Amino acid sequence: MKSAKLAAILILVFMSIAGLPAKAGSHLWKFAEAFSNADGTVQFIELVNANSDNAEQFVPGHVIQSNTKNYTIPGPNLPATTAFKRLLFATPAFAALPGAPAPDYILPAGSVPFFSTVSDTLACSGWPSMVFTAGQLPTDGIHSLVASSGGTCPCTVAVNSPTNYAGTTGSVDASPAPPAVPDGTGGSTPMRASKLHAAGTSLSVTFDTATCSGVTNRQIIYGERSQLPASPGGSFGLTGSACSVTTSPFTWNPSPTPSGGTGLVWWLMTVRDNSNREGSWGKSSAGQERVGPGASGSSGQCGVSTRAITNACGH
Repeated sequence: MKSAKLAAILILVFMSIAGLPAKAGSHLWKFAEAFSNADGTVQFIELVNANSDNAEQFVPGHVIQSNTKNYTIPGPNLPATTAFKRLLFATPAFAALPGAPAPDYILPAGSVPFFSTVSDTLACSGWPSMVFTAGQLPTDGIHSLVASSGGTCPCTVAVNSPTNYAGTTGSVDASPAPPAVPDGTGGSTPMRASKLHAAGTSLSVTFDTATCSGVTNRQIIYGERSQLPASPGGSFGLTGSACSVTTSPFTWNPSPTPSGGTGLVWWLMTVRDNSNREGSWGKSSAGQERVGPGASGSSGQCGVSTRAITNACGH
């Protein structure tokens, strides 16, 4: 009789255990990094499995939340290779940036911005929440907020380093494009030049430093008559440049001397940012952006590597 009762108890215990749901492999994921530009259009959230467990596959169905938005992770399940992997969730504008690794999941356009640029809580059931308060999240388009090893804050600030599940990593520049140099329109002060030497070999150049404030990297680029565009909208050629034009007035010494008997040197001032992107050269009388010989129509001078002309200040 006792053996029968014991057997019955063991069967009940076994049935009770068998009836429990299996523990889904998704509990080791944690928030690792959050990034946003100033207007929240370019954002990403990175998760990490910082363990050697390859069975953290069952993330579909989990809901990632901010204080105002949520995103349900779609299927299929991840491959059984989740050890030390990362997952990248990002807005469509992030995915379009140069240097951006392909997101594993793209947040819907209707959920942009996904989290506040001021203060918010990133959460998912069963995972530690990443909470940041006012002033903690950088929005310069270069740096991101990096969570502690526990997936929470206090956090650190570092240059963004998004990484996807495939292990592709990168860094994006979502900072505002550099402005143009004010040309005297819209109440700005026009640029002027005066001779410091009778022959014109030394010039004093004054320019507007109040409009489009915060600019520190200016340069003068110049060429000769033969380097002007052959037709409207064509590319300018360049002879050289004067870099690190920081204060007004700027003493340009020696200023360029025309060669080849043309008697003409043309020049203009441009702005670059800390990523060596150059702002607009301004527009022609026909409303066309002036184009230089460097990458993306930039000057290629003074370390400039490309051009970004979306910032309308100074145009």
